[in-house]
Amino acid sequence: MNGGKNLKEKKEDQESFKQKSKQGFIRTLTKQADLQLMVLPALLCLLLFNIYPLFGLQIAFKDYKLNTGIIDSVWVGLKHFKTIITDPNMVDVMKNTLGLSIIKAFVIFPLPIIFALMLQELRDGVIKKAVQTISYFPYFLSWSVIALMATAWLSGNGFINGFLTSIGVLKEPYFFLGKPEAFWGISVTLDVWKTLGYSAIIYLAAMAGVDQEVAEASVIDGAGRFKRIWHVTIPAILPTIMILLIINVANLLKGGSNFDISYNLSNSLNLSKSEVLDTYVLKTGISLARFSYATAIGLCQSVISVILLLLSNMISKLTTGEGYF
Repeated sequence: MNGGKNLKEKKEDQESFKQKSKQGFIRTLTKQADLQLMVLPALLCLLLFNIYPLFGLQIAFKDYKLNTGIIDSVWVGLKHFKTIITDPNMVDVMKNTLGLSIIKAFVIFPLPIIFALMLQELRDGVIKKAVQTISYFPYFLSWSVIALMATAWLSGNGFINGFLTSIGVLKEPYFFLGKPEAFWGISVTLDVWKTLGYSAIIYLAAMAGVDQEVAEASVIDGAGRFKRIWHVTIPAILPTIMILLIINVANLLKGGSNFDISYNLSNSLNLSKSEVLDTYVLKTGISLARFSYATAIGLCQSVISVILLLLSNMISKLTTGEGYF
């Protein structure tokens, strides 16, 4: 009897606790009504642009037609996913996407770190601010503007051709944007020029948290500038480095700026080296109206990105003890 009574009392206590928690939650929401209303537009945007579009993913498994709609379109299963494997254009598209992304994710990745370390070591405040301002400025230009600038610079009578011919590097103007072999170099160079300074801000912010007592102790122990950077500064900003590296790995099929540069600067002459997965999806889905096939490619792209994110995070935790989540 006592056991049954105790059990009944526990259930009543649990119900009472749930009721009080619910009342407390409602009371808190009421007190923070103005703050909750501020969050509401962000939640609506999330539902509208991130949650609601998930309904359309079923297009990848159907033969979608505009006149029949999503629900009434014929279910075809994995038909479009099989087409991805046999698509003759996919080999070149994947080469360009992975090639550009790997260069930007690993080869170019250390440049903002090195630039931030150099800025950190500058002692002249005026020069430091001037360098920071000049390096940050390109980030605030849109890719469309940069593409127009690059087209003018790289044209036959642009200043780059003029400079190279004047110093004897070129005998005649070189049609940069018409040469497929030059496109990767142009893409990487523009990406570095636009993002180097702004990317360094993250590392400069991380360096602001370096323990000054440890830095002063290393100076007392006789550590030079490079040793202090290697043994004090870099270990302090390692978590930030690993998080950004994990994000870069996860975006190998997205490629960050690859779409913007390829969309704005690709043409029929350099298409073999400028076509990346995102531009191919856009062209296939919109220009050719192959909505189901384009959705299937995009779904595969997202799934692979999630897998890469989880794998890179796991490897980072095993090797350095640092992870994104």
